[in-house]
Amino acid sequence: MSLLDAIAAVDGFPYDNLQGYKTLRGHDGTALGYVTEAIAKHFVDEPAFSVTDTDITLDAQYDSVDKRNQVFADLGARWRQRESLDALLNRRWRDELYTVFGADHNVYVLVERALSTLLGVVTYGVHVNGYQKKDGKIYLWVPRRSADRPMWPGLLDNTVAGGLGYPHGVEATLIKEAMEEAGIEEQYVRDHATAAGVVSYCYLAEGNIVQPEVEYIYDLVFDDETKPKPVDGESEDFQLMDVDTVIAKIRQGEFKPNCGLVIIDFLIRHGIVTAENEPKYLEIVQRSHRRMPFPTR
Repeated sequence: MSLLDAIAAVDGFPYDNLQGYKTLRGHDGTALGYVTEAIAKHFVDEPAFSVTDTDITLDAQYDSVDKRNQVFADLGARWRQRESLDALLNRRWRDELYTVFGADHNVYVLVERALSTLLGVVTYGVHVNGYQKKDGKIYLWVPRRSADRPMWPGLLDNTVAGGLGYPHGVEATLIKEAMEEAGIEEQYVRDHATAAGVVSYCYLAEGNIVQPEVEYIYDLVFDDETKPKPVDGESEDFQLMDVDTVIAKIRQGEFKPNCGLVIIDFLIRHGIVTAENEPKYLEIVQRSHRRMPFPTR
């Protein structure tokens, strides 16, 4: 597949067509997420919400973060017991909270990570491109996801990647995930990691569930003495690959989709993929920096 195909596999939600979705709204009417009709049916018997042909709206009485947290915690506990949602919730349940932001860009509600997917709200992560330069060429440290991972087993990944769970910030997540996933010491990360912007996209998951995601990107330079290694079992191994091999594997669909997008962004920023050698350059850049339809951090 082309590099644009790899981007389109991640940014697959149309901008203007909401057919088959309802908008999840806060108690103040703020749009928070897009919910499929199949998931929306589960809101009908939830007393804290009203459901119309187009919207699912939280009742006005839930006017504090604590009240909203309790509503969504109770909802998640009930939905976990439903057989039709078992694969979507229990297989992915992490006991980890994600932050949903309101119109004022402050915390609106905290929801379980697995539940956030069904709500179609914006989620956040940190992804790291670990690389080395040898003889004028760039090489990337690429892990392979363990075969027992519940999501995307056996596919190639970014050097380090993790969701932005509450209450951790971006830098804290970077440091935590670097140690947990790749055994990279905090001081090395602080000395060698460079913030490299963000990518954003709206992924269409199983069942046409929409997942708007923002990933904070870091480039991490490795020296000859420092190598990533599997620590928490999420990866089988790490391989040092030249960029031509990495590009070939992206084209062959061997990367977890959003990780391929993160690497394409890296290749653009480092002048490897350019407007001269990639005919779809502009569309690739635009679709990997999508404007979110909901409030963000």
